[in-house]
Amino acid sequence: MYACKVMMKAPIESVKVRFEGYEDMEFSQKGDWVLAEDSSGTQLFGWEVSAWLELAGEDELIYAYYDEDGNAEFVFLQNGLCMRAYQEYGGEVDTDEGEDIDISSWSDVADFIDEHMT
Repeated sequence: MYACKVMMKAPIESVKVRFEGYEDMEFSQKGDWVLAEDSSGTQLFGWEVSAWLELAGEDELIYAYYDEDGNAEFVFLQNGLCMRAYQEYGGEVDTDEGEDIDISSWSDVADFIDEHMT
C-alpha cells in the first residue's frame, strides 16, 4: 500500500488534534496547508465522504490515495461541501462529476499527488 495523503488548510496544531490517536501520521507545513500522511496506507483508506466532511468541518481538505492495484480515492472539500469525490476499486468507479479538479482515473490521482502533495 502507498501512503494516504491529506492536505488541510488549517493550523498545524489543529490538524494534529484531529488525527490524535492515529499511529504513524506525519505532518508538514506546505504554505497555508498542512500535509498529513498515513504511511501505513490503511487508517484513512475507504472512508465515506461524510467522515471526511466531519473531519474537515469548515476547513478546506484534499485527500488522495492510489496503489499499484489501480485502486484510487480522491476527495476535495471546501466550505463544508464536497466539491469532488472519486473512488476506484478493482476497475469499478464511483464518482461525482464535481468541479475544479479533473480526476477521471487512478493515474490522475497519482499525478495530483506527485504535483501537489509531495
